[in-house]
Amino acid sequence: MPLDAADLDIPMRSAWLLLGMAGLVLLAISAAWALAIERAWGGRPVIPTRPGRPVPWGGPQVFASFFLWQFATLVAASLLRARRGPDAEPKLVEAMGAVALINLLVLIALPGLLGLWNRARASDFGLSGGGGRIGRDVLLGVVSAVFCLPLVYSVQFMAILIWPPTAHPLQEMLFEERSPWVMVLAFVSAVIFAPAAEELLFRGILQGWLEKRFGVTRTAIAEDRETDRDSIDLQPGLDPGVASLTALVVPAAIFALVHFGQWPAPLPLFVLAIALGLLYRRTKSIVAPIAAHATFNGLSTVGMIVLVLILPEAEPEAVPVPGPAEPGISAPGEGEAEETSGPPQAGESGHSEARSIRRSHPNVESV
Repeated sequence: MPLDAADLDIPMRSAWLLLGMAGLVLLAISAAWALAIERAWGGRPVIPTRPGRPVPWGGPQVFASFFLWQFATLVAASLLRARRGPDAEPKLVEAMGAVALINLLVLIALPGLLGLWNRARASDFGLSGGGGRIGRDVLLGVVSAVFCLPLVYSVQFMAILIWPPTAHPLQEMLFEERSPWVMVLAFVSAVIFAPAAEELLFRGILQGWLEKRFGVTRTAIAEDRETDRDSIDLQPGLDPGVASLTALVVPAAIFALVHFGQWPAPLPLFVLAIALGLLYRRTKSIVAPIAAHATFNGLSTVGMIVLVLILPEAEPEAVPVPGPAEPGISAPGEGEAEETSGPPQAGESGHSEARSIRRSHPNVESV
């Protein structure tokens, strides 16, 4: 449903707020690009490369990590369906809360399991070196995300010229609930838990293992007596360029595919994932990718919240804001909610009917 004149009746104060936010984002993008150009012009690497030892886990542990993540997601989806009943409509707030809990479980359980299974340490995730290094990585991640915004959003807007966008479930929840607590839940889930859990899985665990397997950039630190170079299992006979590209593209492609329910979002998210992978490769830490991912999600979430506040009558499909990079739980199959919704009753608006139809989307809760 396109925006109409009533939807665009924005108070002057809100209009100035939007212009101010847009101006700040453009200023930040300009500063990030100027910094990158200045470093490249001076012959310095845009992102300095750090040494690091190969991660201790292997393929079975990578498979087990992703299996546990998906198993927890399926269990949560089954519990939500059982609680709703066969004819109930999806509850987006419940799904968002479940996704947040799953991501929190991932952050707690997987490092612990890898520590027990492979004696993984904080340094294997780049979480060592003191607060100074972590602070620098956070700043690097924020600047990198701002630098990539024009690239990611350009792909997003070119994609929606070809395919009609699917409203992001987080966006739908914000437009439907319009509660301060729902806004807090959306921010915590999309900006804190989701980036940390996904970067742990896709960059730290998966890409870290692929880089070890293909011998890309992770070399053992000489003074680390616990690392035996001869025991590192590298893929023989693979061209270094192919190995480097494979270790970068495979996690990015899988990351994009798990967001397939919000098509065409996987296209810009693939670009974002490549940038996150490069950050991880250069820093040997998940801190910078988490910060970059959180910055991207944060800007998207704040943009959605602002639009909810100033466009109270708009439908989420009419507002082409790129959604956060956050997959999650699937709703009932297509048509379930539509079969039970029926025509709008007396006193109900067309917006209610649109929400019922929109909720029938099979991925409406993929947050």
